[in-house]
Amino acid sequence: MKSKNQILAMGLALLLTGGLASCQTNEWGTVDLTLTEQDDIYEPVNESYTYNHPCAMFSQADFDRVKASLDDGSAPAAVVEEYNFLKGNRYTQLSYTASPQEAIIRGGYTGTGFSSENYSYAMRDAAAAYQMGLMWKLSGDDQYAEKAVSILNAWALTCKKIDSNDANQVLAAGAQGYTFANAGEILRDYEGWDASKFEEFKTWMLTVFAPKNKNFLDTHTGSNVCSDHYWSNWDLVNLCSYLSIGILTENDEMVNYVVNYFYNGEGNGCIKKLIQGTHTDPLGTGEILCQDQESGRDQGHAEMSCMVAANLAQMAYTLYTVNPSVSKLDFFSANNNALLGLAEYVALSNLKSGSDNANSTGTWLISAADMPFTTYYYCVDCVCKDKNHGATHTQLADDSGRGRVRPGFEIYYMHYTKVKGLSDGFVYTKQFADKLRPECGAGDERYGSNSGAFDQLGWGTLMLYRE
Repeated sequence: MKSKNQILAMGLALLLTGGLASCQTNEWGTVDLTLTEQDDIYEPVNESYTYNHPCAMFSQADFDRVKASLDDGSAPAAVVEEYNFLKGNRYTQLSYTASPQEAIIRGGYTGTGFSSENYSYAMRDAAAAYQMGLMWKLSGDDQYAEKAVSILNAWALTCKKIDSNDANQVLAAGAQGYTFANAGEILRDYEGWDASKFEEFKTWMLTVFAPKNKNFLDTHTGSNVCSDHYWSNWDLVNLCSYLSIGILTENDEMVNYVVNYFYNGEGNGCIKKLIQGTHTDPLGTGEILCQDQESGRDQGHAEMSCMVAANLAQMAYTLYTVNPSVSKLDFFSANNNALLGLAEYVALSNLKSGSDNANSTGTWLISAADMPFTTYYYCVDCVCKDKNHGATHTQLADDSGRGRVRPGFEIYYMHYTKVKGLSDGFVYTKQFADKLRPECGAGDERYGSNSGAFDQLGWGTLMLYRE
């Protein structure tokens, strides 16, 4: 297997000799290891795509592989354990009752006609539809598909808008948007889903969620704020939603928009802004650490940023396997595997030693003061109308959320070790993945019951883990 440093050296050599392609073949096919173009020579994509459904978070080949291993008893113990957790999860019960709302309200509700926020109904129901879709694919039991489809149909029939009197509504448009869209993508080939109802669901995603996603990414709520005002997680959930809806509806323009934004967008979800500093591990591993844009803010949001980026990259990569000529779909490889460095930085920032659970008591692997950090100027001397909200971050945030976890490290670890075949570069990502495995998803007590537990799709051990 090739090391991360070997690939970096190969990539630099290729750039110097004209940028010839470098590929590696393994059991998952041919993987393009060529470095992505640097920002100053970035050429936007304008591609037409093939959609071999499902092709968002997972492909049919993924589902076939996992189901076959569960059926014949060859699945790793961790996969079996997570499957059983999924089957017993509160959001995967056939008795589950959905609560569709006429409007999804997140943020200030004054003037909306509603007396309180209600987005929690959408986040729970979207998770239920997604998780029951997984269960249907892996168990073959149509009862799960029937229940999931009934949830999606009810929301498409009932819900007309996403609203609030502030910007928080776009967080619901993003986080719940990509969960609903991924559920629909999994269930699209269920024979019991009436074709007209499926079309209504796609129309709902296109009219209620997608416009919110794109308007936010285009304008970041208007002239009163700069493009850096909203933290990276805001961009990332909306990129996830817009991409997954584009895949669901086979909209090439939407997919191209997300790809171009990831490499060269205005906001902090763009790779060149998501990463705010590159460091060498001070603990001597030689690992490259890529500082998250939110790491000086607080660790809960830094983890969210990193884990939602994992979901975005995983969806893009699934589409890449169907369209291997579009190398920019491989977000994982962008800028010398920068997302791996991001995972390493966030993992090291939040890891403790001496425990088998990242939430347990233990000793930090490194103090916040000793973590390498590039000073980050958040909205300092910017064009935002409000001149009092800027901040200068000079070290890693050492807040009460440090060490709390979110699912997603399995995506990084499995991709870089099994798909890319790297032999190094993931010391801390591996440690975090090992501590969380099986990582599960919404409904796992490790992640709580508030919105943070529903920002990521989870269930990566079940769908991706290989020994």
